[in-house]
Amino acid sequence: SVSKLKSIHLLRALLRETTYLPDRTARQYFTRHVVHRFRAYQPSQNQNAARVDRHRRRHLSAITARTRATQKTAQKSLNYLRRANQGELPCLQKVLLLAYGRLGKRKYALMNQFLKPDVVPGGDGVVAPPPELGPLQRLYHCNERFLSVFSAPRKLSETENAIEVAPRFGRLKLVLKSQVKRSIAISRPLKRDHLKMPIHNVWMRPMPVKRARNIVRRWYADVMTRLLPPLPDQEWLDLEAMTNGTKRIDFARRRTPATELDPQPVPDEARLTTLLQDALALDKPSKADRPIGPQRPHTVNVRFMRRLYSKIFNYCCKLDWDEQSATWIITWGSPPKEISPRIYLAPTDGALFAGVDLRGRM
Repeated sequence: SVSKLKSIHLLRALLRETTYLPDRTARQYFTRHVVHRFRAYQPSQNQNAARVDRHRRRHLSAITARTRATQKTAQKSLNYLRRANQGELPCLQKVLLLAYGRLGKRKYALMNQFLKPDVVPGGDGVVAPPPELGPLQRLYHCNERFLSVFSAPRKLSETENAIEVAPRFGRLKLVLKSQVKRSIAISRPLKRDHLKMPIHNVWMRPMPVKRARNIVRRWYADVMTRLLPPLPDQEWLDLEAMTNGTKRIDFARRRTPATELDPQPVPDEARLTTLLQDALALDKPSKADRPIGPQRPHTVNVRFMRRLYSKIFNYCCKLDWDEQSATWIITWGSPPKEISPRIYLAPTDGALFAGVDLRGRM
């Protein structure tokens, strides 16, 4: 059918665009993502358990009903990838943020790896089994997973309690504290690394359990949305090397131009006529017709990619285990280039500043 052919064309176009991305990690990530999103709508969940997996099928009407909306989404994604490959800074920056796990699905995949109790590296890998229920799970009479991350409330004042991440989630607690201290965020930074819970409600009665549980849930969801999980060590080191210029950026290889298998000799007059026609056609836009401003398409070269990598690297961290102190050490990527204040401290001509103190007064 026409709809099926359109889906196939969109899949091929998306896979073709992913091969043009100027970063190898982005090419691999978006190729897997596109193939996964275009698989048949046959999820194994919500199916009849009596049937074998390979015989489970959605009804054709359910697939057809969602085809038009998904094709529209795929077309928007295709246009977005094309703009990124043309050098538009916001589009290419978001593509790299998605590929390196600062946004999107991969971010939560990385986050699930360290939302578990700590395992001391170098040991036998055995961790004491956690209690059946955490302090907040017992206090709020609920066994939801997000409550197990927190420790028991700690009294701050007569009106507020502090709810912090439990010590057994040391990596999560360290990343959260470090990110709050450095004010690192893609959109809105986190204000604090703990939750302030009122002890009483507006009628000065004890806070209802259900409302307290919902406050913790909303704060946890907000933190997980803005938290930046650590990258694998090798990926962080590769990103640092590409930012500093010590590693070659793996651009997409240029395709070999097609050659005629049986070329025919072209007369000089025909070659000259073709050359004049191409020159008079003015297919290439002039510099006056090109868009200007910070959002204009850029030439994707090494200098442009290094500046872009420096922005992405500022949002990336890695965790290392220190054997001497038996603690985790977090290392954040360096921010973009900053002007050193030392170049402003050395006077170029002492006579110009004679009689002026450090405050700039005579």
